[in-house]
Amino acid sequence: MKTFKYIFLSIIACMAMSIHAAEDTLTFVKTDGSTETFSTAGLTITYDDFAHVVVTNDEMSAMIDLADVDYMCFGDDVQPHITGDVNGDMQVNIADLNAVINVILGGQAIPLADVNGDGNVNISDINAIVNIILIQ
Repeated sequence: MKTFKYIFLSIIACMAMSIHAAEDTLTFVKTDGSTETFSTAGLTITYDDFAHVVVTNDEMSAMIDLADVDYMCFGDDVQPHITGDVNGDMQVNIADLNAVINVILGGQAIPLADVNGDGNVNISDINAIVNIILIQ
């Protein structure tokens, strides 16, 4: 399943490059909310293997681990990350709480489930989401 995600992201990147040629930046938004932005001047994206791509432009070259990429966008389309929004629906609610509980019980790992940023997904992350919900 992960291999399909990597191939899909790479194909979309190549197609999007031709569609969005007028945009001046390409941004990879990572699952932890951080970003890597590249100028599109001289931009090329090539496969290193099925899990990585090499992004090269007139200024630099960088290897991107596709497992860490949540989405990518051209121009100023970067969406903000909301702390506690584990499922990516731009809200913090019971669905995010359920997602963290599922991770704790052995479900699929979700990097954003580490809400408090301590490197572990546990009861502290549940408490963090409850606190966010209560102060909304």
